[in-house]
Amino acid sequence: MLLWESLLLNHILPSIFDAAASLLFVLLIFKVFRVKNPATRFMFLFLPLFKAFIVFIDSTSTTAHVPKNKFLMIGFRMPDPFGFFTLPRNELYTMTYDHSALVIATEAVVAIILILLAARWVQLFLFFEGFRKAEQVDETEYPQLYASLRNLTGKLSSSPPKLVFSNIYQFVPFSVGYRAPIIVLSRDLVDSFPEEQLEIMLAHELAHIKRKDSFTGWLALILRDVMFFNPLIRLSYRTLEEEKEKVCDRIALEKTGVSPKVIANTLIDVALFHKDAGPNRKRLLPTTVESFAYRHSALEKRIEFITSPMPPSVYPSAIRTSLKTFLFVLLIYIQPVIGLKISQYT
Repeated sequence: MLLWESLLLNHILPSIFDAAASLLFVLLIFKVFRVKNPATRFMFLFLPLFKAFIVFIDSTSTTAHVPKNKFLMIGFRMPDPFGFFTLPRNELYTMTYDHSALVIATEAVVAIILILLAARWVQLFLFFEGFRKAEQVDETEYPQLYASLRNLTGKLSSSPPKLVFSNIYQFVPFSVGYRAPIIVLSRDLVDSFPEEQLEIMLAHELAHIKRKDSFTGWLALILRDVMFFNPLIRLSYRTLEEEKEKVCDRIALEKTGVSPKVIANTLIDVALFHKDAGPNRKRLLPTTVESFAYRHSALEKRIEFITSPMPPSVYPSAIRTSLKTFLFVLLIYIQPVIGLKISQYT
């Protein structure tokens, strides 16, 4: 079997297949058990990303032969009842890795893709880290902003992050960093919005920091980029990000004590503020920085969620969280009934 055929049949197509099956499985869980809590939905939407990635880096050839004894194998791959990706046993180890022009071209394309992805991640990392050197917000100039910050961090039982101004870009507040987080603001935005709405924005970003969304965001982004060929992964990633924003909107609602209508109006006002910003203030802005408030579909979903009857608190008990985590890990590695594969070799 040629190299490109092996990549297609052993990695790419099975990854797309498993992503589709995993996503449908997760959506079925949401439907059957009426899962409305965005924090729970966010966690389970990682399943298609993890499963597809595991299958992508896995290979059917690695499990073609096992020692001649009884062996229980937990399959990472979804079942393939129609044999779409099942190769004849004698072909699994007969891949052709000669130095033909096609093989060299395939290897070169793979290398270029990896280099471009790595360069993209480094560029994004440096872009975000560059804000650590930005102008720090002066507490004497904005005392109420810092008062809101201390009040909210007290409610969230977290340490106050550093506040900085961006003098180049015009966007809504966003958080950067994992161990030493910062919140990036624009001076025009702070000067344009009332204290109540600024407090809502701070609460939203502090919720991201509290949830360690910087870490999970990078993890999801890398998984999505590695599997750029998989449209189901892009759909899972977009839905996962939307659920993450809903969680933080809900936390902002709980910690600020304002009405859902006020938060909904703030989302709309922020979207209009970004839309009206001059093009020179948004130049060279990486697409990953663009807030979901700027996409009309996501904005509508966030407003609909925040103004609808609230699901259970986004702060579940430790027992419930542990059970959900256990079930999530179980689904990744075992997938009872639909993913368990028992093979006997005598």
